[in-house]
Formats: sequence, C-alpha cells, structure tokens
Amino acid sequence: MKALAIDCAVSRIAIASKSDESTVKIVYDIGIRQSEKLLPAVDFVMGELGLTPSQLDYTCLTLGPGSFTGLRLGLSTLKALTLACGTPVYGIPSLEAYAFPCSKEESVISVIEAKEDEYFYQFFSKGSALTEIEDKAVSDIAGLLSQEQRTLVTGPAAQVFADGVRQVSPLILLEDFYAGCDCTGSLFALAEQRMASGAQPLQDYDGPLYARKSEAELVLEAKNTKA
Repeated sequence: MKALAIDCAVSRIAIASKSDESTVKIVYDIGIRQSEKLLPAVDFVMGELGLTPSQLDYTCLTLGPGSFTGLRLGLSTLKALTLACGTPVYGIPSLEAYAFPCSKEESVISVIEAKEDEYFYQFFSKGSALTEIEDKAVSDIAGLLSQEQRTLVTGPAAQVFADGVRQVSPLILLEDFYAGCDCTGSLFALAEQRMASGAQPLQDYDGPLYARKSEAELVLEAKNTKA
C-alpha cells in the first residue's frame, strides 16, 4: 500500500511515506519551527518514492494526546490531502501508537510528557488498553505501579519518566523501552489494521484527542470565573 504518516504528538516530529515495502522518513527535533518544515518534508518523502498525493491509499497520524500545536498542524495537513484527493485519514491515539511495539508484553505503561512533572499515560496488556488516558504527576502514577510485577515503560518520555518513578519509589519494577525516535511504523500498521476491520477514517468534524485543556482555555476559564 502507499501511505503517509505523521507523528506529531511531541516536539520531535516525524514524517514517513511508504510504497509497499519501501519507506522514507524524516525526523525533526526543532520545536516550534516544525511548522516551517512539515510541508516540504511531506513533499520530500513522497518524492523520494515517486509518489503523488493522488496515489496514496491512506494517511495516518498520532491523534493525541500531545502537543496542541503539533497535533493541529499534523491533522490540518492530512485533512487538506483528504479535501484535495479524497484520501482517507486515520487518527491513532498517541499512547496506543507508542505502545504498539510492546504488544506482547503483560504490563506496559505508555507515557508522554505533559507539563513540568506531569505525564499523559495509559496502561496496556498484550496490546489491549486497560485504562483510559489520564495525566498525573510522577508521584501519583507511581502509586499505581506494581512492586511485584515488572512494568515496561514506553513512549518518548520513557527514560525520564522511569528515572522519576525510581526516585520516588525505588522498589517499583520498571524497565524503560523506546523503539526508535518515532512511531510512524506503528501508525502504518495500526491504520492498516483499522482499514482491514472496516473502521471508518476521520470525518471533517473530527479533531485532535486532547486529554487536558490548553493553557489558553485555562486562562479564559480563570478570567470568566473572576468575572
């Protein structure tokens, strides 16, 4: 199949294109400058495989939680391709995508840095989600982890999170693991699983999956409360 994937959940953004067994990928760790690079990167990875937008069977991306700016940027880019060429776009929850390489493990926690000492997290077992997506401080999440069963930590924040937990609760059995610098390969696999099962792609009105309100929304709420 021919496809395009964007991992835009964190500041390090990855863009990958595939044509059957061939894949081309670019990763940028440049913070807010990712908006300058995304469209040229899309053109480049597709061009390297000789693909045009009209040839794509589907597109996919990390839907959230994650960076408000990155998620909106990625989704607007792929929806533009949908409008132009009718290409279906599949949104994969970010924590599910990061946990996918660990789908054979009994106990997995997938994590993304949220704010300061807080993380978005979700528990998985053998590829199935056990909990909803939440965000809490390291000390609060540590209280949910087992001291008897090893838990594999995955996601872009795996090592930092695991180190934080060990400082709080040294007896918790953790192993940090993060395969590669992005999850575009997982996005392709999960999107094609959804397609095979008949799942519907994102609709025009579908937006990013946010697990918390943006800073702008919190400020507005605070102003309204004072008023």
